[in-house]
Amino acid sequence: MRVIKKVFNNNVLFVVNENNREEIIMGKGLGFHRHSGETVDENDQKIDKTFIIKDQATVKNFQELAERIDITDIEIASDIINEGEQALGYKLSNSILFALADHINVMLKRVREKTFFSTPLQWDLKAIYPKEYQYAFRAVKKIEERTQLNIPDQEAAFIALHFINAHYDVKDMEETLMSTKIIQKVIDIVNYHYGRQIDQSSYSFSRFVTHIRYFVLRQLHGENTEDSSSILNFIQQKYPDDYNCALKIKKFLETSYHWDVKDNELLYLTLHLNRLSTNFNGS
Repeated sequence: MRVIKKVFNNNVLFVVNENNREEIIMGKGLGFHRHSGETVDENDQKIDKTFIIKDQATVKNFQELAERIDITDIEIASDIINEGEQALGYKLSNSILFALADHINVMLKRVREKTFFSTPLQWDLKAIYPKEYQYAFRAVKKIEERTQLNIPDQEAAFIALHFINAHYDVKDMEETLMSTKIIQKVIDIVNYHYGRQIDQSSYSFSRFVTHIRYFVLRQLHGENTEDSSSILNFIQQKYPDDYNCALKIKKFLETSYHWDVKDNELLYLTLHLNRLSTNFNGS
C-alpha cells in the first residue's frame, strides 16, 4: 500500500510506497476525496503514471511547479507523455513531466498574449525526427481541444524537442539543439556527395541518424571509444565512394568542432553510408 503524504489535487498525489520510497502518482480522479495519511492500493486502476522521487530536490521542484503553474498544465503534459509513449513505442525519462509542463504553461501564456516565435531548427527536426515531430503536431491539436486556444503549428517543434531530450535522457536542451544542427549538416554533406537526396523514410537513414546522434553525444560528454582499424583498409578498398564521403564528414567535424574522429568511427560511418548509397542505387 502507498501512504499519502500530500494531495496536490484531484489527480495528483505525493505518496510513500511499501519500500519507504517517495513517489508522485497521477491518474484521473485519483486524489478525489483523499487526505494525507490515507492509503492507496498499489494496483489502483486509476494510477496511470508513477514518478519515483530520487531526491528531495525532485519533490521541491514538483511543489514549486505545482504552486507556480496551473495544475491543469501538469495534467495536460502527463496525458501527452502517456499517449506519446504508446504512439512512439518507447519510455521517456521522468524529467520530461516537469520540463514539458513548464513549457506548456509558458506556451499558453504566449498564445493568450499573441506572442509567437519559431525555432530555426523546425524543418531539421521534422526531417530528422519525423515520428516525434508528427506526434508533437498531434499533441498541439490535443492541447487546442483542451484549452480552446488557437496554437500555431510551429509549437510542435518545441514539444518534439522535449520528447527527443527525454528519449535520449539528455539533461541539457542545448545538446539536443546542437546535435540536431550537426546531424543536418552531415546530411547536407551526404546529399551533396552523392548528388541526390537521402530517403529519410528508410530504415537505413534512421540507423544512420541514430549513429551520428550517439557519436555527437559521446563527443559532447568527452567519451572516447577505442581506436580499432583492423578492417578499415579492406572497407576503404571495397567501398571507396562511401569512404570518401565519410572522410568529408570527418573533415567537417574536425574542422568545425575540433573533434577527434578515430578510424573505428570512420569505419562505421563508411558502412552506414554504404547502406544509404545502396538504397540510392536500388531505387
